[in-house]
Amino acid sequence: MWLIMDVAFYAGILFYVGAALMALRHLRSANGEALDLGLRLSTAGAACLAVTFVCRWAVFHRPPMTTMTDSLNLLILFATLVMLWVLRKAAVRALMCFYVPPLTLLCLINAGVAHRYLHQAPRPLPSAPLMVHVGLVFLSYAMFFLASMTSGAYIFQTRHLKRHHTSGLFHRLPSLEELDRTLSGLVSLGYPFFVVTLILGMLWAWFERDLLGTHWWLAPKVLSSPLMVAFYALAFHARRSGRLRGPKLAYFVFIGFSSLLLMYVALTLMNLRAYNFWGTPT
Repeated sequence: MWLIMDVAFYAGILFYVGAALMALRHLRSANGEALDLGLRLSTAGAACLAVTFVCRWAVFHRPPMTTMTDSLNLLILFATLVMLWVLRKAAVRALMCFYVPPLTLLCLINAGVAHRYLHQAPRPLPSAPLMVHVGLVFLSYAMFFLASMTSGAYIFQTRHLKRHHTSGLFHRLPSLEELDRTLSGLVSLGYPFFVVTLILGMLWAWFERDLLGTHWWLAPKVLSSPLMVAFYALAFHARRSGRLRGPKLAYFVFIGFSSLLLMYVALTLMNLRAYNFWGTPT
């Protein structure tokens, strides 16, 4: 089982690297076959990560959702599934070139830390609602991640239009209208999911406060969640009312997600993200 898990994990990373190379090939030469092959390689990579997930669960008899490797695996897996759902429309399939390279970067980061976390037992999750909560968190993060990459593609296209660049790479990407619809669709899906998971998490934390510690609500991972809800609520409702769309929505989502990501990374590097959580100050 250990061997299957290791082979599946590293094979998945190689599949994503291959998909990223196909994405870059398509950007350079508009090769449709490269685009199709990149999608197939991404699907194979996601399948390998799913096998890794199942193997870790079988080995430790716990759902693998808590270590750094587990978190990155789930984020990449869910993001790939959402990506395949978005790219079912032929008009936006070239967005793979903006989705796969960042996912591959996450895979390479995960490979760099896997020696520490891949064989480490995950923390036990004591109830099914908590598992649902954690799963929905990563599904929401996956949608927000792809939304930020879509906003990057929109900004790229907008700048090319302003400079009157109407050849080459410009023609290989979706239209601004398609990008706007895709971006707003991802935000519209991710925001309700994140609200639901936040409510589930708060309810579970309240009923299990003896397990988490008396000051669980002061943990940075908890305090940052309402901030994310407020940010995406503003993006969602402003888009529906017509006050935030097109380039304004793209810049808002891209800058906001980048800021939230930097905050997450900083808290993780300082070992503060779980401060006051699980009944421990570290």
